Amino acid sequence: MDARLKLEEGWTTLFLLWAMILVAALALNQADLIDGLQIIPLTGSLAVLTGLLLAKSRFQSRTAHLFSFVYGLFVVSWLVASILPAEETWRVRVIEIFTRQADWFEKAFNGGTSRDGLIFVIQTSFIYWLLGYTGAWFTFRQSRVWLAVVPTGIVLLSVVYYYNGPKLLGLYLAAYTLLALIYVARTHLADQEKKWRSGRVRFDTGIHFDFMRSALLAALLALMLAWVMPSLSASAAVGDALGGTRGPWRQFQDNWTRLFSSLRSYGSGVSDPYQDTLVLGGPRNVGNTPIMDVYVGGRLPYAYWEAIAYDTYENGRWTAQFVEDPVLHFPDDGDLNIPLSAGREVITQTVVNYLPNSSFLYAAPQMVSTDRQIVIEGASDPTGRLLVSSVRSRYVLRQGDQYNVESRFSLADAEGLRSAPTDYPDWIQQYYLTVPDTITPETIQLASDITGQFNNPFDKAIAVRDYLRENVTYNDQIPAPPEAVDPVHYTLFISREGYCNYYASAMAMMLRSQGIPSRVVSGYAQGEYDDKTHSYRIRASNAHTWVEVYFQRYGWIQFEPTASIPVYNRPETANEGGGDNFASPVFGGPDRSDLLPEENFEDFDPGALDSGELTPPINEQTSLLDRLPSWQVIGAIVLVLIAGLTLFGANEINKRVEKDVERSYGRLGNWGRWLGLSLQPTHTPYERADMITAVVPESGPPVRNLTQQFVRKQFSPAHDMDDTFDPRTEWRVLRPLLLRQSVINWWEKWRHPQRKKDRFDRWR
Repeated sequence: MDARLKLEEGWTTLFLLWAMILVAALALNQADLIDGLQIIPLTGSLAVLTGLLLAKSRFQSRTAHLFSFVYGLFVVSWLVASILPAEETWRVRVIEIFTRQADWFEKAFNGGTSRDGLIFVIQTSFIYWLLGYTGAWFTFRQSRVWLAVVPTGIVLLSVVYYYNGPKLLGLYLAAYTLLALIYVARTHLADQEKKWRSGRVRFDTGIHFDFMRSALLAALLALMLAWVMPSLSASAAVGDALGGTRGPWRQFQDNWTRLFSSLRSYGSGVSDPYQDTLVLGGPRNVGNTPIMDVYVGGRLPYAYWEAIAYDTYENGRWTAQFVEDPVLHFPDDGDLNIPLSAGREVITQTVVNYLPNSSFLYAAPQMVSTDRQIVIEGASDPTGRLLVSSVRSRYVLRQGDQYNVESRFSLADAEGLRSAPTDYPDWIQQYYLTVPDTITPETIQLASDITGQFNNPFDKAIAVRDYLRENVTYNDQIPAPPEAVDPVHYTLFISREGYCNYYASAMAMMLRSQGIPSRVVSGYAQGEYDDKTHSYRIRASNAHTWVEVYFQRYGWIQFEPTASIPVYNRPETANEGGGDNFASPVFGGPDRSDLLPEENFEDFDPGALDSGELTPPINEQTSLLDRLPSWQVIGAIVLVLIAGLTLFGANEINKRVEKDVERSYGRLGNWGRWLGLSLQPTHTPYERADMITAVVPESGPPVRNLTQQFVRKQFSPAHDMDDTFDPRTEWRVLRPLLLRQSVINWWEKWRHPQRKKDRFDRWR
């Protein structure tokens, strides 16, 4: 009974392997990406047990792998079917599993979006079955421990790295690392014990405890050193590799989110410069760090990149009131269901993000579609159309990520805006006309004085805008207003200076006090435009807050009250340029036919400009690597991998041949033919050895040693060779000698072709 329960590699090895798989499975289960992941730990455990039994069986490798596939198919189908509704029969559940998997493949190849969460459970179960089985196989059959450690470690690392939720999954990675280091040490000890037993070397069985204790201490020390080293996300190289800064990997990430769109996402860990509140505080220091590049079809007459719109002001604080639950929107859902507005033209933008972890999707105002899965925050009007306050990516955007977005760019002219009706709907009056009690009578009276001579909201908005630009000095290093004074009143009547937050707040409150619906919007303005690439480089210094005024039929229209930002003045009519009567034009009026030359955008390939750097200079010449098509780079990488795998496989085969004395002797005959010798079956082993050493004298000792051991194994009564003899030791000396002489022989043949012809004639 004891003999049957004995495991040559040790039961500790099996326990460590099972614990590694279990830790990786529990980490995925704790990530809580989708319901049903509770079957993963059981799947991995059964896979380890199956791998052990098949590795210790007498089946050939192919037969064992086939059995493992059949067992895995049965186990995964059974476990997945167990989490489906119990009222269905088992037959119906299994059919449903394969049907839903077939639908997923159809979407994968046709570019669709899968929202079936069960697919992730099915495929992840198969992955963990494969990890458990191969881990046991490479432990108990082929003794390649790193092939048991590395794949599972990569899966666990990917889960931990891309997880942004509240769970501390890093602890699972630490536990796995500790177990893996001890596992490697234990398997090494098991291999050494095999060698000691075969060499009849005596050793104390108590070495197990001492060895494992030392391995544990070494593993703990390695973890402590790793703990004090810079984190993984702090490495630019790792961030570049795992964060998706290069085309193929970014495409893989996009396909992943498309095919597994049902997975839960978490918003923690983002580094957004804007929040759900905007406080009128003290000085600001934004720096000059690149935020993003925005590629468009041509220069825009005005440039705003919207992040979040605020609707409620109170006590010097703006908030975005999300009165309804966020709406999840997929690219397959089509355009956003937002209120229609006239005088607009759709423009396409490709945005390359440079923030480490961002949730906002920045775009020109009135976004209508994007190729990202997004979460829309805001409310709805009575007809069910979305009143968008902000648009966030469902999955955190990392450095180098890019997305495409379409916006309805306003081309409304001054004449049309002046004639817009003022019978605002209830939802506009509810959210965008409220004025808190903290707005002083002096502020309201000033607004009335400025706008009193005009009879329409457009001219009134222009008047307030120009008053602020002319009478408030721009200063972003002001102290915070006193607590007892409303910041808007303080800006208008006391300090008479401020930055964009103060300008926008003052204009919005003054307009609301006159019955004109308005809101403040934060994001970025302007940017450095590059004519060559048709792109805007947006930096942190472009962070900005502006005002939007609502006009019936035309929607939200941007106004610029901040003195440091150029003014865009709309043309009087759609067919002529010019400005309005209240400020000097800066950009001039746009011509509809020249505004956005879309043919320029068709020739633009954002991926070709992706150099892999965090902030690639726009005007810098691209390198040869950047100009290479991505398929060529991928092909070169694939060829290198194939070559490496081929060399690795050839080396493994070579080791197996050379460690066997009979196969080594056969290889000597092959080398004889390479050396130009005519070895015959009638030659004795020693005659063959003499013929080889006559051509390569330096090979005498190893050739004779191999020949002698071959003769002993073939013809001695015991049919064995010297226990201390290792054929590979002889080949380390012999191989370079034979290779050198073979190259010399071939070179002589090419130098003297007549000799080669004579030899060919003799063979013929």
